[in-house]
Amino acid sequence: MREIAPGVFEGGTPAPVTTPAIEVSMGQAKLALLDAGKLDAVEAAIAAFPEPQKTRALIDWNYRAFVRRDHPTVALIGAAAGLSGAEIDALFAAAALIV
Repeated sequence: MREIAPGVFEGGTPAPVTTPAIEVSMGQAKLALLDAGKLDAVEAAIAAFPEPQKTRALIDWNYRAFVRRDHPTVALIGAAAGLSGAEIDALFAAAALIV
């Protein structure tokens, strides 16, 4: 197809490209954070949350079997720990390689 304007192609605009959500085990996620030297920062960020965010994050952190990159708590914890979106992406990619 020929692009006739930015993002617009002859015959209409193509469907947006989506990527699947990355999901890793909580063990993989915590090991990736440990390996990157970020585990303490994340745990401190969770401990500093006001209620009810703190309790919700602790339940996720301690009892979920898996964590998805697109989960809202991931963004909340990442921001509180000073992690950029690219750093979080890299952590999930590293976590996915841990066996």
